[in-house]
Amino acid sequence: MEIKNFKKIFSVVIILTVTFSLSSCLMDDDLMTADVKTGGLIDASTLVQYLPTSDQGISLNMIVYPGPAVQVVKVYKTFYHKSTGKYSNEELLSTIDVNGSNASDTISLSPSYTWDQLIQGLSMEDYTIPSAPSSADVGDYFILTYKSVLSDGREVSSNLNTTVLVANTYAGYYISNIKYFHPTAGGHYPDEPYYQGQVLKELITINSETCSTKFAIWGSYGEEIILTINADNSIDFEVVGFTYIVKEGDPENLLLHSHYDPLTHFIYLYYHYEAPGGNRIFWEVLEPYNGG
Repeated sequence: MEIKNFKKIFSVVIILTVTFSLSSCLMDDDLMTADVKTGGLIDASTLVQYLPTSDQGISLNMIVYPGPAVQVVKVYKTFYHKSTGKYSNEELLSTIDVNGSNASDTISLSPSYTWDQLIQGLSMEDYTIPSAPSSADVGDYFILTYKSVLSDGREVSSNLNTTVLVANTYAGYYISNIKYFHPTAGGHYPDEPYYQGQVLKELITINSETCSTKFAIWGSYGEEIILTINADNSIDFEVVGFTYIVKEGDPENLLLHSHYDPLTHFIYLYYHYEAPGGNRIFWEVLEPYNGG
């Protein structure tokens, strides 16, 4: 799990990523048959977090692949209430005109929806869906499904759906400013890190106090850090999918501990793990990213 070939100091690079699941299979032959009802013409974001403080709603990233001409994409919605384990009715959320443009090219779409649009027409027997996201239960979610209306009138259901998750107050995108001190590979603690850089990370809601995100400079193979922000703004964490046992704090400076700043909304993480040669020490500051 060690990274041996890093330069001493990397250039600062902010990697802006868009959450896509590009795993659908485009089944042209099936879609051209008369009785097809499902297919892979459409791909879309698999997870979108609805932040409780958001007044702008959410935006989806959607792709309509080249193939049989799609005239309209229908987006349907339903709501899931976690504490009762029940779903609402299903309603049409929107129709998006494609007008057959995908017959010769890939079409990218970015539909946006407000909370009012998401909840309109939905109801449940034992629960009233809140009129504002700030009043919704963290962990509840909407499910969006998709149907492509083809030129001959057939409606083809997409193989995927989108979860719109009611997020906690810590969720969302952050700029990760990270310093990595290595005992033997280069640099010098505490003024000259072996590696220093920035990357964009998303904190994904688990519950009202807990989020997960990519661990340190890893994450491509499932390495995650699960952060729980306590009432006193201290932070507990667990690292999963990583070879070594990661411990909180900086063994070279016992005053440094992970914490959350409620005024700036910055998250300060100090952690380390022991491997051959000594401790690998990390200082990571997560700075809220607003897309600017």
